[in-house]
Amino acid sequence: MSSLVFRALDQHVIGGLADDTAVIDDRGTLSYAELLHESACIAGAIHHLGVQSGTEVAIDLPYGRNQVIAVLACARLGAVPIDGAGHRFEGETFYAPETEVPWDLLMRAGRSEPAPAPDRDPEGYEDLMRSAYPELFSALIAGGTI
Repeated sequence: MSSLVFRALDQHVIGGLADDTAVIDDRGTLSYAELLHESACIAGAIHHLGVQSGTEVAIDLPYGRNQVIAVLACARLGAVPIDGAGHRFEGETFYAPETEVPWDLLMRAGRSEPAPAPDRDPEGYEDLMRSAYPELFSALIAGGTI
C-alpha cells in the first residue's frame, strides 16, 4: 500500500483532482495541487534542518492552512508531530531537535528541493498520524475539503 501522504495528496493530483479545493480557511482556498506543492516544499526545507523519518517535531500553528501544510510536510518525511508542552511557544513556530524556526521564515525559505512522498510509511506511522489528525486525513483521503 502507498504511503498515507501519497494517498492523501499525490494520488488525487495524479488522478485529476489537482484543481479541486483541499483547504478552506479565513485566507481563502488551496487546491490539491497547491497543497501538494506547499507541503512538499516545506518538507524539503525541514529536511535540511535534520528532520527525517522518526524525528519528533512540535508545531505551534493555529488550525488552518499552515497547520495542514506542516502536518503533511511531516508526513512526507515520516516525522512525528508531538505535543508542544515544554516548548516556549512565541508565535507561529516549527520546532525540530535543537532548533526552532519561525513559520514565516520557513515558508519563505522552503521553496527549493520539494520532498517526494515516501513509497511506504514506517510501521505504525499511519495509525499514529490518523489518530493525531483524524479529520485532516479522513477528509483528504476521501478527496474532500478541510
